Amino acid sequence: MDRLLAVIPKNLLAFVAIVGGILFIVFSQPPHTICDSQLEVIRESQKLFLYTDPKTKKIKTTRYETLRDHCRATNSPGGCYELFQEVKIFLTDLDSITQECTTAAGRISKHKDVLWEITEMLVRMAWGEKAPEAYHAKFGWLDTADISLFCRLKARIESFYGADAWVQFREKMMRELPGAKDLPRNQVWDMSLLSVNCARYP
Repeated sequence: MDRLLAVIPKNLLAFVAIVGGILFIVFSQPPHTICDSQLEVIRESQKLFLYTDPKTKKIKTTRYETLRDHCRATNSPGGCYELFQEVKIFLTDLDSITQECTTAAGRISKHKDVLWEITEMLVRMAWGEKAPEAYHAKFGWLDTADISLFCRLKARIESFYGADAWVQFREKMMRELPGAKDLPRNQVWDMSLLSVNCARYP
C-alpha cells in the first residue's frame, strides 16, 4: 500500500481526498427540503416561546412551560391571557405551512406538547372541579376568544394527527373529567367544551 501511495502524484491524492470529503458530506446529510425551510422559519419565530435561549444557558425552562404552569396554577382569565395569546401566534405560524409539510410539523415534540396540552387545559378549565350544573355554565370562565382558540387547536390536531386521534382524545377526556364517571355519556358530552359547535367560532 505504501508503494502504491508513493507512485501516485500528490496532487492527485489531494484531489481524491477533497472529492471524497465532499461526497461524504453530501451523502451523510440529507438534502435541505422545502419543509425544512418552513419549519426553520417557525423555529426562528418561536425561539423565545417554545425554545430556551442558547445565550442564557442557566435557564432550562422555556417561556411556554412558565406560562403554562402559571395558567394552571391561577386558572383565571388574567393568569392565562398571555399563554393563550402566545399559542394563537404559534397556531398562526403553523397555518403558514403547506399541506405537504404538515406531517413533518406534527412530528416535532414541542408542537405536539402545545397542541395537546393546551387543548386539554381548556377542556378541564371549562368543566371545572365538578360537572357544570347547567348548559349555560359549560364554558366556565372561558370567553368567546378562548373557545375560538379551542376550535383552532382542534382543527390543527385533526389536520396533523387525523380524526381518529381526536376521537380517542375526546373519549379519554370525557372519562377523566371530575365526576364524569358518575354521569351518562350524553350528559358529559352536552356539558363539556368538547361538544361546542366550532362552526360558530371561526
